[in-house]
Amino acid sequence: MTIKPMQFARRPAAPGGVSRRDVLAALLAGATLASTWTNAAAGAALKAAGAVAPARPGLNAAEMAILSAAAQVIVPATDTPGAREAGVPQFVGALVAGWMTDDEAAFFRSGLAGLDDSARQRWQRGFAACTPEQGAELLQALRAASPYGGRTFSLADRILDPKAPFYLRLRDLVVLGYFTSEAGSNRELRYLPVPGKFESNVAFKTWPYQVVI
Repeated sequence: MTIKPMQFARRPAAPGGVSRRDVLAALLAGATLASTWTNAAAGAALKAAGAVAPARPGLNAAEMAILSAAAQVIVPATDTPGAREAGVPQFVGALVAGWMTDDEAAFFRSGLAGLDDSARQRWQRGFAACTPEQGAELLQALRAASPYGGRTFSLADRILDPKAPFYLRLRDLVVLGYFTSEAGSNRELRYLPVPGKFESNVAFKTWPYQVVI
């Protein structure tokens, strides 16, 4: 059984080359679902998708430790692998180095540093050293403090939205990385011949939030 890759609407290419949306869509082609993500695999996928060579260094070891701990809180290991086992931190790290704009990369790094500072203030330890319960409490607080005014219900559009707060950017990239890994695509997702289900009573104001990630 073959799981089709996620599809994203295209927008016109940027002058002189492909757009970031084009790269993101190509990155999710079926060939990239072959294994868990590693730095090399994610970097190669970005290059094959048309991304330019990284113009900035990747996340350093301390930043990767924070990202890895946060990703594992968002998608923990249960009876299936968690984000860390699926290579999600390496996937997101490759996006920071080779896909985000300079401003987005700086914003993401600042968000990781802020998360670490919050952990030191609350628990007297860095975020990477926190227990999953402590990390979840900090992420829940960050979520509550991160209202989103974007008028989009699409995962891809939120990722591309420069106004999206750090919490949403972090969560959405972790979700994207996980469900395009082998663990996420083969062991978490299920094939439904007829997707969706009949709902006789839905609230129209909240319905879009119920049908997308």
